[in-house]
Formats: sequence, structure tokens, C-alpha cells
Amino acid sequence: MSKVIYAVVALMFFSALACGSATSVSEPEATVSPITLGGDLTTIDVCRAIPPEDMEAVMGRKLSSAPQHFEYYDAPGASGCWYEAGKGAYGEAFYGYVVLTPIEVYDSQPLYQDVEVTGIGESAYFNNGADTRQLWVKVNDAVAFVVAFGDRADEEGMTAIARLVAAAIK
Repeated sequence: MSKVIYAVVALMFFSALACGSATSVSEPEATVSPITLGGDLTTIDVCRAIPPEDMEAVMGRKLSSAPQHFEYYDAPGASGCWYEAGKGAYGEAFYGYVVLTPIEVYDSQPLYQDVEVTGIGESAYFNNGADTRQLWVKVNDAVAFVVAFGDRADEEGMTAIARLVAAAIK
């Protein structure tokens, strides 16, 4: 019987090690710095505005590297930030991004399993994008932004980050 107990304890220990730097998922609490919109979105440093700890809280994982500037796929004039949180035990890639885009990018998304979201920006919707589930938010008639998390598409987490970003936009 004691061998069974030792085996269970060892299995639990090795399972915890396999999770690496995973933490529990929680609400973001750090304040997003004000984001002042102008005529050129590419001059906005999204990485500086959004605290890494907010993205870590939503992903439930520590970042594996510093946030990096990210331009959304085929979206000239966009500016964003990529948050890398490494790979899971089964090779899943954990990442997140937030990108400010011209309104044309928001309007031209191929919609797949899209769901309207209320209470953020002028309008918003969840959509299955090319890489993961995304939350698109229309700020005004010129600017939108997208929030996404890979290999753990968390709509509540995307909504929490989107609310913080929308509140920070001036």
C-alpha cells in the first residue's frame, strides 16, 4: 500500500514540475498607461502602455521574454505588442497580443464564429482569427484594436484586457 501512496505523490510532484512556470489565472489589476491617439498609430508604444503583469494574470503564466513590438498581419499603419509565455508540456504555445489598427482592419476581418460584445468601445465582437480567438473593439471611426491569447482562448481575459485598454485610450 505504501508503494501506491509513494507513486501517487511522485506523480503529483512530476505533474507540478511539468507545468513549468504556470500560475493561476486571475484578473488584471495594474493600470494601463494613457494611450493618446493621433494620426499615426505606429508611433504608439503599446508595450509601454500595457503592464506585463496584466497579461501574465490573464494567461496564468509568467512571460518567457520581454514584450515585443508586433504589427498585426497584413495591417499597415498598425502598432501592437506581443507577449510570449513559452510552451506548455504538450507543445502548446502560450502568447497574447494587443494591436491598435486603422478602422479598415476592423471592418475587413473575415468573420467566423463571430459574436457581438456589448459595453466596450463603440462596438466589439469575438471572432475566430487566423491564429486564435480574438476580441476586436472599435474605438471610433478611425481606430480599432484587437486582443488575443493563443492556445488558451480566454474570452473573459480578453474582455478584461480590452476594457482596460479602452479606458486608457484618449
